[in-house]
Amino acid sequence: AFLWLVQRDMEWLAQSALAEAAGGATAGVIADSVLYGIDSWKVRVQQSKSTGGSIRDLRVLFRGLGPTVLLGSVPVFGGFFLIYAPTKTLLQHYERPELIPLASAACAIPATIIGVPADILKKRLVLGMDKTFLGAVIHATKEHGPLGLFVGWNVNLARDIPFAGVKIGLYELFVHQYMMWHGLDPRDHISPTGAAFCGVVSGVCCAFLTSPLDVCNTYIKAGRAGGSTSVRAVSSHIVKTEGITALFRGVALRSFVLGVGSSIFWPMQRRVAQSLEPSGRFVY
Repeated sequence: AFLWLVQRDMEWLAQSALAEAAGGATAGVIADSVLYGIDSWKVRVQQSKSTGGSIRDLRVLFRGLGPTVLLGSVPVFGGFFLIYAPTKTLLQHYERPELIPLASAACAIPATIIGVPADILKKRLVLGMDKTFLGAVIHATKEHGPLGLFVGWNVNLARDIPFAGVKIGLYELFVHQYMMWHGLDPRDHISPTGAAFCGVVSGVCCAFLTSPLDVCNTYIKAGRAGGSTSVRAVSSHIVKTEGITALFRGVALRSFVLGVGSSIFWPMQRRVAQSLEPSGRFVY
């Protein structure tokens, strides 16, 4: 009987992880598609001293929308929740919620690396370095060799690991407080409205805290870092040549993207995941 229960729990965890992954991939595609143009504008502002990034043709802000979202959002968010969901369930079950931010940061490692090519291609397209998706792929590999689609992967990790830990940690904290405030069991599902509220607050906080890393990432992808992929070297160069405020260039747009994006992402992710989740609960 014990082995049967353990097997049932493992099957439940696997089904739940797939449901959460489907929710993450769906929500990621929708949120990233809706805010693609504004995020592209942020990228142009980050690497340009002129406000607005010298936009002459608004169509450049939507270059690569389809392929980069599918190449990035689906595997990144799907892969993240595929690992994070069962890990979170186990930590909550064994009453170790304080480890959830650490688990989130660890789960961000493979998800971030998977998403580096999409990040590079999007920046090349919206900054005008290339005009077509295929052209961006060819030129990136020509300039940097076979691993050209992974240039600056360390900067992505340096940005996304703390981002995931802080954002998920804050989100889960706000969710817990929200559920307690409304007299609900923290293990129950949060409402779409509650998820949107918690997502906005956590998203804006993280946008500000990780803005310098995001600016460094844009400089490296735009080829403005002198060939360096060191966060320390690039950030020092930016501060020396443009001042410390340059590290927060585009922070308002980044806050808007992550705040509004979170208000779209979390309710959608929860709605899709809940519709696919298996019945019952984890026992052992």
